[in-house]
Amino acid sequence: MTKKILTVCFLLLLMIPVMAGKLSLETQALPSSVSLSWNDTDGAVYYDIYSGADFIVRLDSAVHEYSVENLLSDTSYNFSIAARTEDNNTLDAAFATVKTTSWDGIYEWVNETDNDNHGKVKSLRLRVETAVSEKVGQYHNIYMCMDDGSEMKIFPLYDFSDPAAGEWVDFDDEGKAGTSYRINASRFNTSPFNPQKWRLDKVVIDYDSSYAYIQTSALGFVVDTVSSCRFYIDNGAMKMSFGTEGSGIADAVLFKNPNPEEGDAFILTRIE
Repeated sequence: MTKKILTVCFLLLLMIPVMAGKLSLETQALPSSVSLSWNDTDGAVYYDIYSGADFIVRLDSAVHEYSVENLLSDTSYNFSIAARTEDNNTLDAAFATVKTTSWDGIYEWVNETDNDNHGKVKSLRLRVETAVSEKVGQYHNIYMCMDDGSEMKIFPLYDFSDPAAGEWVDFDDEGKAGTSYRINASRFNTSPFNPQKWRLDKVVIDYDSSYAYIQTSALGFVVDTVSSCRFYIDNGAMKMSFGTEGSGIADAVLFKNPNPEEGDAFILTRIE
């Protein structure tokens, strides 16, 4: 069954009379996905799912739930499902409009140990804000909440159209990107040495994650690091995995999550 034929079938299901209350479509929205579930339809061999007029998937009649992934947050979507026979006749159809939720909010991690990098990492608090750029589409601004009540943007370090992105920056640079990098580098650096300069190599953005690849020059060496921020749901709670990995000596001097059984990345929970 080609996508073209299934799209035609979608148009036809809009024209057929549907028996009210026979096939129903339930939805549960998350920030970057929507869970669909439906009841059984007598005689159905397949269930075809659409987003708008776009065919998504054909499922066996034994399946009654499906998760649509990689969706934009805080965005409305129209889903439909058609119960069909082996000969592709539509028995019934159901429709639902649902709006995804958002990852926005304040996330917190608390150090449960005495290992806090000389008092610099007793806790972490980050604020997430959905944003849209003509160049990259939807993404997330991430701000670090400072002890004095102020905020500092840590992602992205540059506007996506800023020509300065990718250039080498002195560690003592007082610009916005330089200041943000220096404060974060100092907080998570466990060695007594500071890098001489750094540059943003590239940025990768997905529906529920962001990655910043940075090159750092220190003591005559150039090393690579990647800082990541990934959102997910765990037991109904919104979580953020925040961490940095490096090559060679860079990884050895990075402060990692000291909390037991959490791994190297800092696991933050949305608190508001």
